[in-house]
Amino acid sequence: VLSSATPSLESLWNAGRGRYAHVLLEARYGKAVLPDLTLLDMRKQKMPGAEWLAPDLVQAVEQTLEAGDQALLFLNRRGYAPLTLCRTCGFRLACPHCASWLVEHRFRNKLACHHCGHEEPVPSACPECGSEEALVACGPGVERLAEEAASRFPEARIAILSSDLSRGAMLGETLRDIAKGEYNLIIGTQLVAKGHHFPGLTLAGVVDADLALETTDPRAGERTWQMLAQVSGRAGRGERRGRAIVQTYMPDHPLMQALAAQDRDRFVEHESEIRERAMLPPFGRMAGIIISGEDRDQTLRFANSLAVMRPQASDVQVLGPAAAPVHKLKAEYRYQFLLKASKRSLLSEAIRRAQDLSEKENWPATALTIDVDPMSLL
Repeated sequence: VLSSATPSLESLWNAGRGRYAHVLLEARYGKAVLPDLTLLDMRKQKMPGAEWLAPDLVQAVEQTLEAGDQALLFLNRRGYAPLTLCRTCGFRLACPHCASWLVEHRFRNKLACHHCGHEEPVPSACPECGSEEALVACGPGVERLAEEAASRFPEARIAILSSDLSRGAMLGETLRDIAKGEYNLIIGTQLVAKGHHFPGLTLAGVVDADLALETTDPRAGERTWQMLAQVSGRAGRGERRGRAIVQTYMPDHPLMQALAAQDRDRFVEHESEIRERAMLPPFGRMAGIIISGEDRDQTLRFANSLAVMRPQASDVQVLGPAAAPVHKLKAEYRYQFLLKASKRSLLSEAIRRAQDLSEKENWPATALTIDVDPMSLL
């Protein structure tokens, strides 16, 4: 039994073709109803440079807390800031093992890579030019949002839910305390998005709702829809009606419009049209092939040698090789092929050719990884 308020497109496609039985729940349990949802056009909000909560959302939180209810502020980004740079020379603090910036975790006074786990202390001076007090945090993380909330709502009892800060027994205890009403302002990442029932929570505010929408991942729209619908659904699960406020710079995007109307079918139709035109799952089959190695030039040569695996069939498309979105991961360079076909048998033929070539060439210190219908292309 698959149970979800936000099923995947593949599950809905299987249900529509009779492979799955489909049971619809038309209403929430008991007296609960879906929350009212408002999109805040951030292009029209007057925001100081170092603040991330729009005035309309701040006002809504204040009203909620004054009424004795709980409010949730959601930002799907761990840490304090996703990037630290030097105002003097422009140097950006990056992971030595991955092609990614180091994320500041101010509560622990650490810089961390969220790909490989590397950590180092926050330096007092720029490692590049030596300038003192020139490093500046750019962008918000959940810790920075909590800092702003503590300043704006000094009387609030704040709980922060993030995998960096809460886990195991501590997380369970915090969740129980929230359900009992000991905290009235919850600030969290996707850890708080689903599976929790807080009867006193009547407001859910989403910061940076467009965070994952404009990426190369073909499932970005679906994931954004699921996340926003799940976060909004935390509000109004008790007897009092809830509301959700979503801060977005893209209010006219079809996904945002469908979200505001709470019209899942409209979103599914739009997403299905995009996927079908591009021959992406569930309308076609796809595979990602990653070639990785410690020597960049050798890894690229190996990737180029696999280009001959392209089949002659017109309904099989092979894209690449190209640098993977995360080009360097755990000290290894990564190049990527993307294969698309109308059916799995055609895809399997191209995959077998890649495997045969890899075994025949026997390139040293390189690896080939195959992911059929990948959930992520990073």
